[in-house]
Amino acid sequence: MGVTGVTDVILREYRADRRARLKVLALIALMLACGVLEVVINDLPGWVAAILIGVLTIVDGVWALSLWRARTVVRASGIAVVGVVRVRKWAWPDIQDIVVETDSSPPRQRVRLCDSQGRRTTLPHVGERHLPDLHALRPR
Repeated sequence: MGVTGVTDVILREYRADRRARLKVLALIALMLACGVLEVVINDLPGWVAAILIGVLTIVDGVWALSLWRARTVVRASGIAVVGVVRVRKWAWPDIQDIVVETDSSPPRQRVRLCDSQGRRTTLPHVGERHLPDLHALRPR
């Protein structure tokens, strides 16, 4: 195990609060149970039931994993967006701006990171109220 430097220190972590995550995970488990019950009640052939239950389990599992893992991590070295299967990282010099964008249908605000290559990435669980913190954490 190597020595960690100052750049590895997490300054802020934005994610859904624990209580909300547990409620949604309970809802996902209930939906999985209802789907399995529906498959069992309809007396489908064994191979069809196995495929349907497998698909339900995979879809609900990915959904639950995305809820559990999704977060935005701000470090002294930059910002990282953690998703289901990958972590995307930007160093502070590569970040052009962090802006609030509003989608028209349905009306929704998203905080997006604009990188030096012109790409925009949504920062999960970061709201407009967090922008002053993000700009204050950015090294000058």
